[in-house]
Amino acid sequence: VTDGESLKKAITMSELAWSLMTSVGSSMGGFAAEYLGISTCFCMDSLSYFVSALFVWRIRGEYNAAVSPSLSSELLGSDNKNNDSNNSNNNDAITATSCIIDDDHNDDTAKSASSFFSLSQFTRMTNEGYQYLSTKPWGPFVFLKFCAALVYGAADVLNVSFSEQSKGNYIDNNTTVDDDANITEGNSQRLGILFGFVGIGCFLGPVIVDRFTDMDRVTSLERACVGSFLLMAIGCYGLSYSSSSVDEHGDHRNFLWVCAFTSVRSAGSSVVWVQSSLILQKFSDASMLGRVVSVDYALATLGEAFSAMCGGLLQDDAGLSAEEVSFWMAAVAFGTLVVWVVYLYVVRV
Repeated sequence: VTDGESLKKAITMSELAWSLMTSVGSSMGGFAAEYLGISTCFCMDSLSYFVSALFVWRIRGEYNAAVSPSLSSELLGSDNKNNDSNNSNNNDAITATSCIIDDDHNDDTAKSASSFFSLSQFTRMTNEGYQYLSTKPWGPFVFLKFCAALVYGAADVLNVSFSEQSKGNYIDNNTTVDDDANITEGNSQRLGILFGFVGIGCFLGPVIVDRFTDMDRVTSLERACVGSFLLMAIGCYGLSYSSSSVDEHGDHRNFLWVCAFTSVRSAGSSVVWVQSSLILQKFSDASMLGRVVSVDYALATLGEAFSAMCGGLLQDDAGLSAEEVSFWMAAVAFGTLVVWVVYLYVVRV
């Protein structure tokens, strides 16, 4: 519905709104779980969906895709072709309607044909999307979010671990029920605080980088994406050195550092999300944008799920601590940084 610098502002504002929600909502959830209980949190969460649905229902207006004049001419053709196409479509619609009326008695056959048409249409559109991306020089950029998700996907798992080890020592075989309760006291608060710092990082990252990027200079968007992987590497490396030592009161002295490096990591993931979206929105044709974005989001979801699974397996099966898993996340972030630097400044050139 918008383009150019307005598109940049729109995507950035959308990310900022999500970051604000993460910062405030997660912190509130942590304190609510600690003082009000899990059941109350689920009730509050359900109520928030009703409120969101109300806001969506209140949206009014008609919106069309923003298409540049040159692209409009390319996609839509001349006025005469449009008229001929419209007339042809109208005739086809009349014929199709007649066929539906004539065959209304055979619903099962119609449903089967419709299902087959949907499947064949899905296959055709998927193949067209693949062919479209494979022929474009910017096609590899659909893997930017995927590479970032390989890093930040395990963050949710690690945040739980960091929140649990930030009060008292680890539980051993001699731990009593009272000791167990004392050790786990405040875990929900600390988890909420950690997610709050995730939101802060996601909020500050795009705001700071915005002044150094320009939609008319694509290289500035590419450099921002490369820099985001460096931020994620620094954040994860800092988390790997967040010592689990405790003071005489049983509190981890470095929990604040965990929060700080969490913000650095989340700032990087937020920047790459915004800037990669801008690149794809800028270069994709309006007729193919839906398929491009679908592939982009699907790859990001796949990468996030794989990273979260690996983070859990490394802790449960391999016996690695949260700090050690963070170190491997930093290695993955640095590896993806090298891959994209090589592609942008060596291979593509």
